[in-house]
Amino acid sequence: MDIGAGLKRQRLARGATLKQVADLCGTDAGNLSRVERNVQDVSFQRLTRICAAMELGVVDFLTQVEHWENATTQLPTSALTKRLRAMMRLFGAVSRRDQMLLLALARGMARPRVEGDDGPAADGYRPAL
Repeated sequence: MDIGAGLKRQRLARGATLKQVADLCGTDAGNLSRVERNVQDVSFQRLTRICAAMELGVVDFLTQVEHWENATTQLPTSALTKRLRAMMRLFGAVSRRDQMLLLALARGMARPRVEGDDGPAADGYRPAL
């Protein structure tokens, strides 16, 4: 189970910096960075403090990490289309900062339309699906 990657994923999803989370859980940013990169093991006590700083329950967090790993490693290759696998490779190749920007863009494009809202397609651009 990749606890470090899960912690980083949760932190980035909340838009928090290493320093912000580290300050909340009583450690330093360097230590938290080493944990996220799996360079340093994390005790259950420290994991509990990190999760609490991100307003997560430890069990919920571990369940999410397990779900993410199952979603990416347990699916048979035939379950994903060739195009989706290519997109996942491309997404993984860009920096974390750019990944977060892409996710924000996707969320903005997926938001429900309101009457009178021309949204992102106002300039005539329609993404090819």
